Amino acid sequence: MSPAAGPFEPPGRRRSASASAHEQTLHRHPTVRIGEPVEAREAVSRVYTPHHLELLGPTPRLDVRLSAVSLGGVTVGVLRYGVDVEVINDEPLNSYYINVPLAGTAISWSGTDRVVSSPSRAAVFLPDLPGGITWAGDCAQLCVKFAREALELELEGLLGRPAAKPIRFATSMDLTAAASQGWLAVLAFFKRECARPVGIAQQPIAARHLEHLLLHGFLLAQPHSYSDVLDDPYPNVQPRAVRDAVDLMESHPELPFTATDLARRAGVSVRALQDGFRRHVGMPPMTYLREVRLTRVHAELSAPGPGPVTVAEVALRWGFVHLGRFGVAYRRKFGVPPSRTVREAHGTRRG
Repeated sequence: MSPAAGPFEPPGRRRSASASAHEQTLHRHPTVRIGEPVEAREAVSRVYTPHHLELLGPTPRLDVRLSAVSLGGVTVGVLRYGVDVEVINDEPLNSYYINVPLAGTAISWSGTDRVVSSPSRAAVFLPDLPGGITWAGDCAQLCVKFAREALELELEGLLGRPAAKPIRFATSMDLTAAASQGWLAVLAFFKRECARPVGIAQQPIAARHLEHLLLHGFLLAQPHSYSDVLDDPYPNVQPRAVRDAVDLMESHPELPFTATDLARRAGVSVRALQDGFRRHVGMPPMTYLREVRLTRVHAELSAPGPGPVTVAEVALRWGFVHLGRFGVAYRRKFGVPPSRTVREAHGTRRG
């Protein structure tokens, strides 16, 4: 087994809102190029799921290329076999999978559903069902794995209550649909950020949001057994839920909350919480959290210390990944740029 050239290239367990930082740690699976079937099966099984691999043509040697990253409950990788193969799960899946062909075609099945996937149509695989793929040699796929508990916990946050039954997605995803295009854009952003040697994926708060964007986006993009409930235009929320969310953000603004986390902790749906904040607070919950974090950044930058602090470091630690937007928001709130706050705190002047 030899490493392939270049980094990751484009062509779980149940957590509470107080997820610790190590759960959002970025893990890069070694990029590999493999020729032997046994090695290929073992490498792909470690990243995704145990399976049986059979070569369909006379070619005795594979040309497998696998590059993947994992962040929290999400794994994203690019996989190709180089020859025609059949991949069959050894047992029913325990996660959700979405395979997006980047080139070529594949015939996939999940339970009794069969999907002919291509760059315009993805295949979705469901937990508790057998599945497999007849994979053409010219087919490279972007393979997404959602840990079952991560996706189902995200759904519960959107619903504002426990999900009584497993999520049943449509197993064919139209990649030309507007909603799918939006999710693919998030997926491309996820891949790009996770490929950076140093970047926002290494910051726990930002990493949590990257994971959340993919999970949340897929639940909104792909039809499933709870879609009608999520589309309900008449949410209702009590002020108590808003107070609970405010107390949580004020007490622990350092935690990597998403709107889903806050709604789940408050016992309402995301839409209901957003409606409650609009009526009772005058801003969305994540805007309120941003204001709380800006205040904490200001306090940290203003604190005298043995030496100047780095604005970028403090901003990233509090979840501000776009420094330009952070600077605008900081100046709007406090009337001065963050660099001036630092200079004044440490008694320095621009030379």
